[in-house]
Amino acid sequence: MKRLLKALIFSNVLVAAGAGALTLGSGHLWGTPAGELAGLGALVFCATLAVYSLDRWVEGRGEDRLAGSVRHVWLQGHRRTMSALIGVGLIGAGLSLWWVRLETVLALIPPGMVSVGYSLPVLVWRSARLKDVPGFKTPATALVWAAVTCGLPLVESGAAVSPQVAAWLVGERTLFIYALTLPFDVRDLQSDRLGGVLTLAGRLGEARCFDIAQVAASVVVLSALLRGLCGVAFGQWATALASLAALGLLLAGKRRFAARRPPGELYYAGGLDGLILVQALLLLLG
Repeated sequence: MKRLLKALIFSNVLVAAGAGALTLGSGHLWGTPAGELAGLGALVFCATLAVYSLDRWVEGRGEDRLAGSVRHVWLQGHRRTMSALIGVGLIGAGLSLWWVRLETVLALIPPGMVSVGYSLPVLVWRSARLKDVPGFKTPATALVWAAVTCGLPLVESGAAVSPQVAAWLVGERTLFIYALTLPFDVRDLQSDRLGGVLTLAGRLGEARCFDIAQVAASVVVLSALLRGLCGVAFGQWATALASLAALGLLLAGKRRFAARRPPGELYYAGGLDGLILVQALLLLLG
């Protein structure tokens, strides 16, 4: 059971499932049955699996070679598995394109380019990856996730939603993912420094980084409740409840770091990443 749990976490299958499920959950907001968005959900799952596996597979700078990490040990022992997952993800994403509208495919190009550039050196400047750009790593992750899991379902469904409402919902999703992603910067603080990657955690420290994440999650809760008062109730309770759960996890994580007892991988992959699946299920059931 423990080996299976490690495989699900470190192989990126869990986070890819969260991305696919959240995409379907967002489509449910627009009144589109999950079955009609199955192609897009499969595309997002496969593309996420490929991109995240690529990031783990590529031998990067210091942050990818932190010795002693449980994650590092597992990845080093399963490089063939990661290679296979990249291939499966790419093939699956390619096949899924046949069931997705052309407009959606075109809308996927910008976040797709950012995702690939996140792991591969695409910048002329020092042959850098996008995540080597100071302060770019976490905001880029949040924006890409919001564009893919919230924006693409709107394009695919063709729902008649005003640009203002769409921007509001994408903004909420961005802040939600940002709140969940910042603790990963804290976890990777030392390894990012070794790799020359400057993140918010590296500038402000652990406690302030958790504080910012809590503020982001709190803003999402208030925004969702405000939407309800304004008559824009798309998934307001699912969003608010998932963000409240995030607040609890963030507070627990901050206390663990303050006590010099950093949480383990289960906190990040099972807790924070798991909240993505929780929000998706709440949206689908709402």
